[in-house]
Amino acid sequence: MLAATLALLLQSAAPATPASAPSGAPFNPRANDLFQADPVLRGWAVRQYDSNRDGWLTLYEAQPALAAFREIADGDRDGRITTAEYRRAKEYIAARW
Repeated sequence: MLAATLALLLQSAAPATPASAPSGAPFNPRANDLFQADPVLRGWAVRQYDSNRDGWLTLYEAQPALAAFREIADGDRDGRITTAEYRRAKEYIAARW
């Protein structure tokens, strides 16, 4: 289940970019799903990417958080995040932030 969720959220094909997103920036309409499903990652994302400091990630605030998580987690840079890579990234984030 975790692997399937990660595959959907972190797929390398970028969904459409809405008009309000920066030009050329990939936009994932399900970006918040990852952070809602994992309290450790949610805490990290809110601390690092909640630009208006309201305690919640908007869909637009979640975009750079998801991109940063992908950078941290995809250790072998193959565009996919395995369950082991996810676990290591979560441990790294919990230890550092």
